[in-house]
Amino acid sequence: MADFNEVGFLSDELTQWTKNARDAFPDAFAIAHRMNNMGMRILWELPTQNLTETQVWSVAGYARGIESFQTCILLAERGALAEARALARLCAESVIVTAGLLKVEGALADLHADGAKHKLALCNRMLEINANTGKEELLAWFEAEKAQIVAEFGKEPKQLKVGSLAKAAGMELLYELSYRLTSGNGAHATIGAFERHMRADTDGYLDQYVFAPDASDMRSTLLAANAAMIHLIGLAVEFLGMASYEAESRDLLLHWKVIKEVLEAQDQATAV
Repeated sequence: MADFNEVGFLSDELTQWTKNARDAFPDAFAIAHRMNNMGMRILWELPTQNLTETQVWSVAGYARGIESFQTCILLAERGALAEARALARLCAESVIVTAGLLKVEGALADLHADGAKHKLALCNRMLEINANTGKEELLAWFEAEKAQIVAEFGKEPKQLKVGSLAKAAGMELLYELSYRLTSGNGAHATIGAFERHMRADTDGYLDQYVFAPDASDMRSTLLAANAAMIHLIGLAVEFLGMASYEAESRDLLLHWKVIKEVLEAQDQATAV
């Protein structure tokens, strides 16, 4: 069995660490698994036929959200918190965009335009990079792709703003808790994320390199992920034909509110 120093977070040695993490944060992990179990039952009952285009992409958004949630929990329980926070943020983003599709007029068009903006930027860069290579067939392909995009979306397709969409969809608190909060020290290559791998001595010098499982902000990571997931389930129940889960979702929401208050109180106590 390869040890942690050999293969890092792929090591089977983390089995005991995972158990310890679950034991240290039992309520947060318990409701995460309850949400996931319910979320998966909903997933396999979501409609797949006779859907509008908005509903098609909303179902896809649900699938993306629950997959991000599951992988967040997997990484969190192994102590890879920066990456877990990145996935909690992705889960929240999927929830916000799905909510926008279901609740905000024009969100579907904005989502298509945002995809076109990315493709157009890629085409432009590929044309610049390969301009003097003599690869005429490749250049022609990117020119054709660019022309098609410009014809449909113009030369400056609209970029989707997650924060603005969250506000319009009534998801501002989720945006702050699960999207913005996890950006600074998890989702991006920032000083906050890099600090996870350094420790200061008594004089404040960063002289110790750290690479190990971490539980320092486990509560806020699970809080962010669980908050996103409870919203995702709510969207499925209200907008995607899962009304049969309404009573169960209400009970889950009550359970979540209790856990949320406990996690927030523990985080505040730790900060003090």
